[in-house]
Amino acid sequence: MIAVLVPLARQVNDCRRAGRVKMLQGLILDFGEVVTKGGRRRWALRSSEAELGLSHGTLEKLLFDGEHWKALSTGRCSEDEYWSAVRKALDGRVPAALEPFRHSPFAYEEPNQRMVALARRLHRCYRLALLSNATTSLEATLDDYGLATLFDVIVNSARVGLRKPDPPIYQLTLDRLGLAAQECLFVDDKERNTEAARDLGLQTVTFRSAAHLIRQLALRGVSL
Repeated sequence: MIAVLVPLARQVNDCRRAGRVKMLQGLILDFGEVVTKGGRRRWALRSSEAELGLSHGTLEKLLFDGEHWKALSTGRCSEDEYWSAVRKALDGRVPAALEPFRHSPFAYEEPNQRMVALARRLHRCYRLALLSNATTSLEATLDDYGLATLFDVIVNSARVGLRKPDPPIYQLTLDRLGLAAQECLFVDDKERNTEAARDLGLQTVTFRSAAHLIRQLALRGVSL
C-alpha cells in the first residue's frame, strides 16, 4: 500500500522539459468528497434523519464531528467504542442505512473519476500527498479503489494521532513530502481545514469540483 516514491529532482526535470511552472512542487489532497464523491452518503444520512425525525445535519455532526469521532479518527478509541457511543446517542435506534458507517466513514462513497484522472495527470510533474481525517480502514479503501499508488505520501489521522485542522498534521505532511509550505497546494472541501493550512503558508483551494480546481490551477500557471 506504500506508493513508489519518484525522486523529486527527476520530477522537476521532467516538468522543465514540459515547460511547466516550477514554484508549485506538490499537492496535498483530502480524500472524502474530493478524491471521492458522496451522493449516496448524503442519501444515507438524510434518509436516516427522516426515519428518526431528526433535523438536517444532525447525523453528520453526530457521526463525524463529535468527540467520539475525534477519538476514533486519532486512534484513541476502537470502532466498537465509537459505534456504542453513536448507538447510545440515538437511544439504540440505528437505521440500517447507517450501519456501514460503523466500519468506514467513506461508506457509500466512490471515486470521483474526474478527480482521479486529474490527480494522475498532476502526478507526472508534482509530488502528491493524501491527507485525511479517517480511520484505520482508509488504506484498505484505497487498495479497493486502486488508488494507493497514486500518492507519494499518505497521512491518515488515525495512524498518526493528529487531525485537521490542527497545525501539526499539515507540518507532518510537508515533512514527509520534503517540501516547504509555499511549494504546496492543499485541497479540501472544508473551509476550516483550508483556512488552517493557509495560516501555515500553504496555497489552498476549497474544493467545489474538478472543473473548479482546474481553473484554480490555471490561475497558478499550471496547464494540463
